[in-house]
Amino acid sequence: MKLISTNTALKSNLLRLIRKYDNISFGTAWASSETDVFAELTKAKAKITTGVIGTHFYQTHPDVLDEFVGSSQVRFVLQPEGVFHPKVFVFWTDKSWEILIGSANLTAGAIKANTELSTLISHEDGTPELLDEVLATIDGYKGRPISQIDADNYRRIWKLKAPVRDKLEGTYGGNPAAKPEVESPVMTMDWPTFYAEIKKDKAHGFTDRLGMLDQVANEFAKAQNFNDIPFQERLGIAGLRSNAIKNSEWFGSMVGAGKFYKLMNASEPAFSVALDAIPPTGAVTRHQYDTFIREYLKAFPNGRDGLGTATRLLSMKRPDTFLCVDGANLKKLAQDVGMKRPDKLDYERYWTEVVERLQQAPWWQSQEPKQTSEAKAWRARAAMLDAIFYEAK
Repeated sequence: MKLISTNTALKSNLLRLIRKYDNISFGTAWASSETDVFAELTKAKAKITTGVIGTHFYQTHPDVLDEFVGSSQVRFVLQPEGVFHPKVFVFWTDKSWEILIGSANLTAGAIKANTELSTLISHEDGTPELLDEVLATIDGYKGRPISQIDADNYRRIWKLKAPVRDKLEGTYGGNPAAKPEVESPVMTMDWPTFYAEIKKDKAHGFTDRLGMLDQVANEFAKAQNFNDIPFQERLGIAGLRSNAIKNSEWFGSMVGAGKFYKLMNASEPAFSVALDAIPPTGAVTRHQYDTFIREYLKAFPNGRDGLGTATRLLSMKRPDTFLCVDGANLKKLAQDVGMKRPDKLDYERYWTEVVERLQQAPWWQSQEPKQTSEAKAWRARAAMLDAIFYEAK
């Protein structure tokens, strides 16, 4: 009997056991296909007497289901009562056997990265009855063979659930954070705490910030399209100097973006078309955001576009959803949420690592307050993060 406490030992023992023994049975909560161990197991399909694989939380990769479509030996638990959660692997011949039982599933995480602990028991350690008892237990697990239709249906749902799985792991856009969400002040605040924090704004002032956003909201409400808004007001919305929008350079000053200013001065139609893709109310979808970016980039056929100018426009039309990210707030934002390589933040990463991440915070998901000024702050809650993260250059 021995303990298996490292990923390397787990992998090497599983490979050895699959190759050595004539018969294999197993029960595992989840399985993934992208490991040497799974590849070796599929080559040894003929050795499998009974295999039962769970799918709860859609943690099992759909390639695993495809591999065992139509198999009468390998069953899948598609709708468990509770969570199907065993991790037991049995290998035997007529003369010898070994059982691996512990915390490790048949997943890439268990084999490559997780902290796992398993016990390897052999015929030399256990009673003769132990093999029969474990095999009977595995045989008794519920589950059923699956068809290709089952596997295809599972794959479609698995794809839809991918963002949910990532968020539960604190991963956005495939990029794990540098620290857990529970260590992020902003990602753990409830609304009263968040509201108290943004009211402390010493750089610009809470009331004046809301006043500026009120001006912007009134301009959007009066016009059908962005380019229908008067020129000086448009400059203010864009974060440029304006004699019509007071404090226009707050929430991300774009004064240094020369190309952006020239295009705004020329009433570039692409900006207006882009903003038309963003609805004035309701949820903003990824498709709508992607449409905005596609249209926005048409104004810059030769480059010199920027995430700062794009998110400035977005945050002014929908301050409940978008935060303007620029050199004055990105450093502190990245430190707070554990964003890696913020200097490489681009349009793709912005949606997943800023918008989707912030929408998981308790303060963002809170109910709209009844008190008027507090409700105004709530309706601008994403943009108002600038009050927390802003650092004067």
